[in-house]
Amino acid sequence: MKKLFGKTTAILLTLALLLGVTASGAAGTQSPAAGTAAQVASKAAAPKLPGNITTASSVEQAVEILTKEAPAASATAKTDDGALTQCGGNCGHSPSILIPGIGQSDVYLLDENGNRALDEDGNQISAWPVLIDTDYLIKKLALPLAKMLITQRDNGFTDFAAKTVKEALAQSAIGLDGHPVSNIEVEKYPYSVAACNEQERGKIYNTIPLQDYSAVAGEDHLYFFAYNSFGNNIEIAEELYQMIQQVKRETGHDKVNIIPISLGSTIAVTLFELHPEVKDDLDEVVFIVPALDGSRLVGDLYQGKFSTDNQSLYRDLIPSLVEGYSGYLINVALRLVPKQIVLDLLDKVVDAMRDVMLTNCTMLWGLVPSGDYDALAAEYLADDAHAEIRRQTDIFHQAQLDVRENILTFKESGVDFYDIVDYNFPLYSFVPSSKTCNGDGLIHFDSESIGATSGYINTPLPDGYVQQNTHCTDPSHNHISPERIVDASTGLLPETTFYFLNQDHEGTGRNDVVMKLASEILLYDELKDVHSMPERFPQFNVGRETKWLRRDTLPMAKAIDRSTLAPEDAAELQAAIEQCETMLNTTVVVYDDFTAAQQRLDNILIKIGAIQPPKDDTTGKIATALCKLISDALYQYWGPRGFTDGVDAIG
Repeated sequence: MKKLFGKTTAILLTLALLLGVTASGAAGTQSPAAGTAAQVASKAAAPKLPGNITTASSVEQAVEILTKEAPAASATAKTDDGALTQCGGNCGHSPSILIPGIGQSDVYLLDENGNRALDEDGNQISAWPVLIDTDYLIKKLALPLAKMLITQRDNGFTDFAAKTVKEALAQSAIGLDGHPVSNIEVEKYPYSVAACNEQERGKIYNTIPLQDYSAVAGEDHLYFFAYNSFGNNIEIAEELYQMIQQVKRETGHDKVNIIPISLGSTIAVTLFELHPEVKDDLDEVVFIVPALDGSRLVGDLYQGKFSTDNQSLYRDLIPSLVEGYSGYLINVALRLVPKQIVLDLLDKVVDAMRDVMLTNCTMLWGLVPSGDYDALAAEYLADDAHAEIRRQTDIFHQAQLDVRENILTFKESGVDFYDIVDYNFPLYSFVPSSKTCNGDGLIHFDSESIGATSGYINTPLPDGYVQQNTHCTDPSHNHISPERIVDASTGLLPETTFYFLNQDHEGTGRNDVVMKLASEILLYDELKDVHSMPERFPQFNVGRETKWLRRDTLPMAKAIDRSTLAPEDAAELQAAIEQCETMLNTTVVVYDDFTAAQQRLDNILIKIGAIQPPKDDTTGKIATALCKLISDALYQYWGPRGFTDGVDAIG
C-alpha cells in the first residue's frame, strides 16, 4: 500500500520538476504492452457490461510444535465422505482462509489475445501498483515543462499536465460499472496450500507467513483468497462467500476461520452485511491490522487534501518520503517552480488521479472513513453516470456503519472475534491527518482498534485520565497501555484485541510474534483472550520484524561448518545463534534484546566472511548533511516560496 501512495506522490512531485519521471517508471511501473495511453483513454469512458495432523494437549506442547519447521505438504486424496483433508473434518482444527491486504495478490495485465502481456524485457506486466505509460508522460510534458520553467509562468501547463496524467494512467482506469477497463487477471488459488505447487506455496507463505498454523492443522486446512485490490467490492465479497462454502465441502468441516488483513477486512465487512447467515459457517475471525472504518489517509486523498502547508511542502514532506540526500535536493529544486504553480499542479493532478483510479473503484471506497462518505458521494457520485457506482458504494457504506452491530450479532451466535492492532507509527506525511491521528502508517488507530482511545504519536493520554470501560464489564481489568497512550476499554473488543507498539503496517507480516499469536488463536482453545497467557501474549506488546533473520541469516549461520573456523569464532557463532534463538522463542518483545541478538550474529558472520559488512556510506552521509543544511537554510532565510516568487508568496 505504501508503494501505491509513494508512487502517487512521486507522480505529483516529479511533474513539478524535470528530474523524477524516469525514476518513477523504473520503480515498478510498466509502459503498456498494447496500445498507447491516448488509445486506451478512449475506452475508459465506456462501461463494461455486466498434511498429517498433529495435536497438542497443552500450550507448552504447542510452543514446541510451533518452533519446528513446517512439514512438506503431501498430496491429499478424498476420504470416503468426499473430503480432501486427511482428517475428513474430524481433527478439531477449523480450516482457515487468509484474506490478504492491498497489493498482496498478484494481478497481471492481459493482451488482446488473453495472454499475460509482456514488457520490453519479456517480463509479465503486473497491474500493481499502477499501470502508467511513463514514456508517453515524458514525451508529452518535456517541452511544456521546459517552457514553464523558463518563463516561470503556468501558460496552461498545470491543466495540460493533469490531462496527460489521465491519459498516461488510462490502463489503470476503472469503468462506470466498477470494473477495470483493462483486461486484468488475478492469480488465484482455488485449492488449499497442500494442493499448491512449490512456487505457489512460496508466494503464499512469503506474503502471510502462517507456517506455524499449517504445521499443526495441516496445509490442507489453509487457503489463500486472492483478489484485485482495484476490483469490485461486492463481487469480491460474493466470491469469498463461495470460497467459504467450497472450503467446508473440501475439508469436511462445518465451520471455517477467516483472517482478514488490512484491506481484506473491508471484504469481510461486506460479507457480514450481505450474508448474515455466514455466521453459521464461521468459527473464528482474526482481524490483523484491519481497516474497519477505512483509512484517514485514503479519506484525505479522496477529498483532495495534501500536506501543502509551508513547512510540509518546503521542508519536511519530501525528505520523509525520499531517503538520503535526494529528498533534500528535491526540496531545493522544487523552488525552481513558482509556489502557486506547484500548488495548482498538486491539486489538479490529485483530481486527475481521483477521476481515473478512485471515483469508480468500489474497493478503494471501502477505505473511505464512514464520516467522510456522505459528502464525498454527494460530490462525486450524484450524477446519473455514476448511479451504479453509488448503488454499490451505498451498500458498502451501510455495511461499514453496521459493522459493530454485525460483529456483536455474530458473537452472540458463537463466532469468536479477535483483533491485532499496530500503533504509535505516524500516518504517511503527505496527508494532513498525519499530524492528528495515531496509527500504523496506513490505517488510523480508531479504525484498526474498532474505537479504542489513544493519544497522538508518543503522546500519553491526559493527566488524570481514567479507564473508561465503555466495553469492558470488569472494572478490575487494566486496559491502559504501559506507556499510557492507549485505553483499550473503549474498543469494541477489549478482551480480545492485542496491540503492538511502534509496529508499522507493512512490517506486520514480518513480525513473528504477530504470526505466532494469530496461529495460536486459531489452533488452541487455551488462548481465548488477553487474560489467557499474559506471560506469553500480553494485551500490549512491542513490534519487531524478524523475517530476514528467521528466513535467511539464521539458517545460513546454522549451516556453516564450524570445523573450518578458529575455535573462538566457532564459539562466538554458536553463542550468537543461541542468543537469536532465545530471543525468537520469547514472545514478549524487548526491542533492545532483538536488535542486540541480530547485531551479534551479524558481527560474527562479518568477521568470518560469511556476509559482507555494510558499505561505507560516508560520502552519502556527508551529501545528506550538506543537502539538508542547504534545504533548511533556504527555508529559514528565503522562506517557503520559489526562487522567483515575491515575499507575498510566503503567505
